[in-house]
Parts: sequence; structure tokens; C-alpha cells
Amino acid sequence: MIIHPKNILICSMILIVVIFFSSLTFCQSEAQVSIPFEIYDNAGGQKILYFGLDQTATDGIDYLLGESDLPPYPPTGAFDARWLLPENGFNGSLSSWLDYRNAPGFPYSGTVEHRFRYQSMQGATEMYFYWNVPPEVTGLVQDLINGTFVNVPIEGHGTYQITNFEVFNQLKLFVYYNNVVTDVVDNDPGEYDFKLEQNYPNPFNPSTKIRFTVPSVIVSGAKQSHLITLKVYDVLGHEVATLVDEVKKPGIYEVEFNTSDIKNLPSSGIYFYQIQTSNFVQTKKMIFLK
Repeated sequence: MIIHPKNILICSMILIVVIFFSSLTFCQSEAQVSIPFEIYDNAGGQKILYFGLDQTATDGIDYLLGESDLPPYPPTGAFDARWLLPENGFNGSLSSWLDYRNAPGFPYSGTVEHRFRYQSMQGATEMYFYWNVPPEVTGLVQDLINGTFVNVPIEGHGTYQITNFEVFNQLKLFVYYNNVVTDVVDNDPGEYDFKLEQNYPNPFNPSTKIRFTVPSVIVSGAKQSHLITLKVYDVLGHEVATLVDEVKKPGIYEVEFNTSDIKNLPSSGIYFYQIQTSNFVQTKKMIFLK
């Protein structure tokens, strides 16, 4: 059988392409500093973005760090959240779920600006972002106009409900690094105390989500778990539901309170949810609109 030289050339080119992309996958590495930043709405849309630092990172797409240029925005009614990369002046020509920037060395101190764009699922009435940053990192989220409509300090971990999220569909995040070192990946919530977040959405019908943090307590070199109970009460102090009653490892958890699962729920109004451990109790108020 005689193989035409043209076919040999085509096969060789295909082989080179396959080897090239295989090597990209093989050589892909985690960024030296990687921090989660979550955006979600109350209609089921949710995406965790990541930002951080690496000595090989650029302002463009860094394939070896897992960044990839995303396709155009989906039509209205479909959830979307992404970083707009700084190359070309944050004009949206490059976007990614990861946005790592260059650090010439570590420990690193400096300020980095990120911008993120989002759109809600159809039917959403609320939009939030959630952060969890290490002690060496703080930040500030602002609107693109003058920083007065949205102006949210970022420290530790917390949640913010974006007002007028359909109007302000882009925000900027300033990240302030203070002698940050490498290997900061998915910041360990154990750096913090017990914490019970405000439920979202609030008011709600028929369901809402409750997030809480279980910190690390190190005994004899090992992180200890904690017996956690999370219960819902009515205004008279009667127990309505037990959402959690088990031992939990250090971490950030989220549970759903769905009134559809509760038989003979008295009425709409104010309810209380309380987290309790052997040495910590915290209670917050929520509103059910029936």
C-alpha cells in the first residue's frame, strides 16, 4: 500500500496537536494562591469563581493554571457568573472562571483589581456573593460608577446581597495582599470562629438556606469535630424543625429549611433558628411569608 505524502503530513500535524494539548493537560498546575468567591441567586443559579496569585500568571488566559476563555454570555434567563480579565481594559473580550495574577515573589504584598459579571436565573429576585479569604487578604467590592452604590469591605468570610443586581451586573473587586505566602488554596474555614450566617432568601417562601461555619480546634495535633444542632423555633419557643443534629468536621456548611416538609406549620411570620454546640450558641431571626 502506498501512502500519499500529503496524508503523512496531515497525520503528523494531528499527532503534534494531540501531543501539544496532552502536554497542556499533563503540565497543568494549581495556582500558588487560590481563593474562592461564590456568586448565587435565589432561583438556583450558583457558581464558585477563584482568584489569586502565581509567579507564572499573566493578565491574559493562563491555560497551565486552568484558566480558559469562556463562550459568549448566555441569553437572558440563564445564570452566568465570570471574571472579566484585565487584558484589553476589562472590556469582556476575555473571561474566565479563574483569574490569577502575577506575583514576582513570595511573601507578596500589593493590590490587585478584578472585575466580575453576572446574570440571574429566570425568576430570581435576589443575588448574593460570598467570600472566604485568609487573614493575610482583605478586599473591597464596589460598583463601576463611583463606588457609592455598592461599597462592601471584604475580610474573613461573609455574604452580601447585591442591590439592583439587574442594573449593576458588573462589579469590581480590589484585593489587598499583606505578606501572603504560597499554598493558600481554598482557605481553611477553621481559621475562624463558629459562625451562623443570615438565611437567604429572607423573607422566604417556601424554602430558605442557612449557612454556618465549624472552626478547627487542634488537640494533640489533630483537628477535632463538633456535635452540632441547628433547630428552628416559632415565636413561642416551640420547636418547628431540626435541621442538623450530628457531629461535623471543620468546614462551611449549608442546609435548607423547606416549609413544605413541615406539617401544620402555624402561619407566616417570624421564626428563629439556633445553632448550638458544647460551648457556643447563636440565634437569628427569619421571616416566612405564607
